[in-house]
Amino acid sequence: MKKLIAMLFASVMFASHAMSDIAVGVTLTAANLETSGSETELTGDLEKTTKDQDESVVIPEVFIEAVGDNGFALGVSYIPARDLGSGSRTDTSDAADVASEADTGTFTVDAELTALVSLYTNIPIGPVYALLGVQRAEINITDNKNDGTSNYEDATVMGYTVGAGYRGSIGDAFYKAEVSYTDFDEYSDTSSSNDKKVQADTEVTSFKFSMGMAF
Repeated sequence: MKKLIAMLFASVMFASHAMSDIAVGVTLTAANLETSGSETELTGDLEKTTKDQDESVVIPEVFIEAVGDNGFALGVSYIPARDLGSGSRTDTSDAADVASEADTGTFTVDAELTALVSLYTNIPIGPVYALLGVQRAEINITDNKNDGTSNYEDATVMGYTVGAGYRGSIGDAFYKAEVSYTDFDEYSDTSSSNDKKVQADTEVTSFKFSMGMAF
């Protein structure tokens, strides 16, 4: 992750040679995350549990960008974490079940995107701009089994962003109002005990308001 951040920052610095300003700022993001997930047992009764999670969050974001005289911008933004939501189920089994197939207990699954880095461009079109970007994040799946253990690995996912926005000025500062849509790659992993497989697909609709200063 540190190497990626360094590469993206270097890209902005390289682009800034053809730009007139370097801008930094903060963003308040209101995001709606839609996650469709499933967990399939690979042993026993092969039960498959599916869940659609709709989560609304308000999160801070920081960014740095190089801005041209024509309004074109190339930037990098960073968000510490986005919670994707959680789910749980309680299973019961009778004494006749084979011990290895007994699922008695409560199972909970939590998911979140962490260390989310975005590389984006603002392309001016008349009074507004088009947004194109790519995002990279770590997805953390915590599967708390009925015996208290957790057995899914973290993974890296990529997301692709499109949107539109408006940029204006207030004195020496500037602001941006923006709406965007991000589609992340599917996450898929098999548990360390090889008894379950989890899959998750996440889409994010974001409304952002940013304030910053250009230098």
